[in-house]
Amino acid sequence: MGYAVIDLETTGFSPARGDRILEVGVVLIDDAGEVEHEWTTLINPQRDVGATHVHGIRASDVVDAPLFGDVAAHLVRLLSGRALAAHNQEFDLRFLRAELAAHGYTLPPAYAALCTMLWSRSSFGAAKLSDVCAVLEIEHGSAHAALGDARATAAVISALIRVVGRNQRWDADVIGAVFPLSSDASETSPSAGRRAVAIAPMVFVDTAALPLWERVSILLDFDDAGAAVYLDMLTRVLEDGLISTAEYSRLDAIAEVAHLSKERVVALHSEYLAAARAEAMADGVVSEDERRELAQIATILDQSAPELPLATVAEVVRPTNDNDAVVQRLRGTGGAAAASGSASPAVFTLSPGARVVFTGTLSRPREEWARALAEAGFVTGSVTKNCVALIAEDPATQSGKAKTARAHGIPIITEAQFIPAFEAFMAQNRIV
Repeated sequence: MGYAVIDLETTGFSPARGDRILEVGVVLIDDAGEVEHEWTTLINPQRDVGATHVHGIRASDVVDAPLFGDVAAHLVRLLSGRALAAHNQEFDLRFLRAELAAHGYTLPPAYAALCTMLWSRSSFGAAKLSDVCAVLEIEHGSAHAALGDARATAAVISALIRVVGRNQRWDADVIGAVFPLSSDASETSPSAGRRAVAIAPMVFVDTAALPLWERVSILLDFDDAGAAVYLDMLTRVLEDGLISTAEYSRLDAIAEVAHLSKERVVALHSEYLAAARAEAMADGVVSEDERRELAQIATILDQSAPELPLATVAEVVRPTNDNDAVVQRLRGTGGAAAASGSASPAVFTLSPGARVVFTGTLSRPREEWARALAEAGFVTGSVTKNCVALIAEDPATQSGKAKTARAHGIPIITEAQFIPAFEAFMAQNRIV
């Protein structure tokens, strides 16, 4: 049967409000997760292209691109008989359903694709595609390009097959996601790729210095699918970088997709802003960019601006709760001491919702470690300022995660040092 992994770039967030598909990327993989075929095309949406600074697509790029109707039959043929998968399938399927229906292809109302975002959250403790790729060390250099995101999602499915491939719920989701439509179109579909761009060499990215909305994670119950969908789409709104009344209508549209009440949305907004403030203040230094981003987030979420210290401080601030935290003082490397090659006392705190990140080869497959962290109530993914510890085979590693950790004073410790603290946390919180 195999899988058809799809990703879409769109002009906005709601097809019901006139937004259209701009780009389609499809990766076909077999039952073992091996790539069989790829296809992508830009689409002329016959309207403005939306946030070019986010998706990188300009009006001039799509002038000569095919209309969706020109590629619909070919796309249906690619997807037919395979389990359709997407990262946040609620978003992609909503657009796909609307565009296909306009050209005579009607999906059953109850049909749902396989959602790698929700499965990743429960399996790896990460939901954002960038965080999931960081956990699994999947190269994801073409974010916001449909084919690049589809390739990354296909790699995530390969990891999920290894971890939960014999899970009954996974099997049921896969069977339910088999694309029910077919097409007799056999000719090659017209397509138009993105303008060729020179490939830049891989460079170090300080993930703890990215905009706040790319760093913030909120701990959610595994079965809280609506909140996970909403928060993923909220990131896309914040990426837009514009503050206008349009943001409010976009949030309303997203809440409709996620089936959330107004009360739940307000609560999520409050939690998100609090998490963004905690991320900004994690090292005791709130930059001017972070102050501006916090103000922007508060405005878009219709929240009061968070209180911030008037001046920055030098020490690292890591709030602890004696009732639910386990504090371990270990010999490790971190901050300036690590950069100079000397060892210094490394302090890290394990508490519910803490972010713990791994790098390099470990005694257990990283998928197993990520799942263990998720079951214990931790989050993982990229290194951010609020990361409590980076676990490495060798604390002297020069990986990108380690460089980020050193730049922000985050302890880098060995797996052997982490395990006793993790087991103590599990015992104290009665997690089995």
